[in-house]
Amino acid sequence: MKLRMGNQWLLSRTFDLLFIISPSFFAVIFVLCFSNQLTNLTEIPTWGWVVLILGIDVSHVYSSLFRTYFHKKEFFKNKTLFTLVPSISFIFGILIYSFNALYFWRLLAYLAVFHFIRQQYGFMRLYSRKESLSPWSRGIDSLLIYMTMVFPIAYWHTHLPRNFQWFIYGDFIRGIPQILTSLLLFFYCFCILIYIIKEIFHTIKTLSFNLPKNLIILGTALSWYVGIVFTNDDLSFTITNVITHGIPYIALVWLFGFRESHKEEKLIAFANIDYKYFFSRQTIPLFFFLLLLLAYLEEGLWAGIVWRERLEFFNLFAWLPEIQNHDTLSLIVPLLTLPQLTHYILDGFIWKITDCEQSRNSLLG
Repeated sequence: MKLRMGNQWLLSRTFDLLFIISPSFFAVIFVLCFSNQLTNLTEIPTWGWVVLILGIDVSHVYSSLFRTYFHKKEFFKNKTLFTLVPSISFIFGILIYSFNALYFWRLLAYLAVFHFIRQQYGFMRLYSRKESLSPWSRGIDSLLIYMTMVFPIAYWHTHLPRNFQWFIYGDFIRGIPQILTSLLLFFYCFCILIYIIKEIFHTIKTLSFNLPKNLIILGTALSWYVGIVFTNDDLSFTITNVITHGIPYIALVWLFGFRESHKEEKLIAFANIDYKYFFSRQTIPLFFFLLLLLAYLEEGLWAGIVWRERLEFFNLFAWLPEIQNHDTLSLIVPLLTLPQLTHYILDGFIWKITDCEQSRNSLLG
């Protein structure tokens, strides 16, 4: 009897494998092949920073605008949520930064970690949406996908200082005993064993194997382990972290926009611009150009008035005065981090604001 791989793809086998599933594997292979060269670099070269941080990491934050503020129906339907989240976030950001700048970056770092973890969980759920699984089986899936990321983060905490950080030096809590890592490693291995047994029985019983779901779990496990545990340099962590997270998210937003472009919805809530101008196959460059433009403007402001770094690339912002006054930074830093903070929070709502099944239909067509 023939083993069926199922039809779990979001758009097509080619699109999903290329833009959602394979980025984590490509990142891991690249890091392993060039580990010696990456380790010897004292800092991320400008070209690498532009591609990874500007082109992928910051751009993916702005891509969520097409799922929220740029989407006419969703914006007016959820105007209160979309207004309160950035407003309250900005106020709390000012209060926390005014009290202690490190606490501000620490809170932002843990929110980012949670956001990154939840995204991989979300992809795993998307790719298992058609599986007939018991609550026990779904629980095993969830436990494993979480452990693929929780264990490396725990290892990071128990082996500080590392040669990389999430945002700034010291943003993760120190002093956690290494025994935690040993216990979690044992539990992680136990989860892998139980998952493999469950998948074998499920495959034998149904004569089907969910390839994309298993590839998502494997890719997540490899990228987080290699980028955080196996290697110990800034560029390796950035490559595995940013590529695994950013490219699939942009692809998911583009897929959503592509579906929406066939409806009567407009792009911007207060403008008569159709989605098709950004989400047809012919206008993909326009979509990326807008993301890159927004990312460049934000990072240019960071470079000009806060970090004073990479000004050779952000020479348009080099004339801006560097701000060192703590009270002024208490306003500027929360303002500049507001796009990503809003992205972290709203991302927990935007894919499930409506009924779960309706949300899937909207996304998957």
